[in-house]
Amino acid sequence: MLTLYRPFTSLFRDDFADRDWGSLFFAGSPSRASTSFTPAVDVLEQDQAYLLRAEIPGIAPNEVDVQVENDVLTLRGERKHENQEEREGYRRVERSYGSFTRSFVLPQGTNVDAIEARAENGVLTISIPKVQTASARKVEVKGGSLVDKAKKIFAKTEETASA
Repeated sequence: MLTLYRPFTSLFRDDFADRDWGSLFFAGSPSRASTSFTPAVDVLEQDQAYLLRAEIPGIAPNEVDVQVENDVLTLRGERKHENQEEREGYRRVERSYGSFTRSFVLPQGTNVDAIEARAENGVLTISIPKVQTASARKVEVKGGSLVDKAKKIFAKTEETASA
């Protein structure tokens, strides 16, 4: 089972109630937006593999941890982003930090030992190969009647008698 986006559940999300109002009233209180980061992940099924594409802008490939344990694929990392802007009359510095963890249960029939991950241009692509299934083949059914068995027994006794 892979995680799916369900647009119907977003209808019941209340952004107004989910805000961290403490940051408005208490100086130095971090807002939820600056302390959390969840990368968007697309899941694609192809003929030979499953592909997961996670958006990880500003995160170096060596700062992302990809692990598989008990058929669960887990992505972990931390985003550290700082944006500075200086113009005449003002200076603005924005920082956002946040660690993330995303986990996916791998479906049966995946080759866990051959999983590959690659990060390029802010996108982490993980290829999870499928196990090749054996193709169907026809099995010949040989005769096993009593007549066939009797013929074999008599043929053996005739060979030993003539020898």
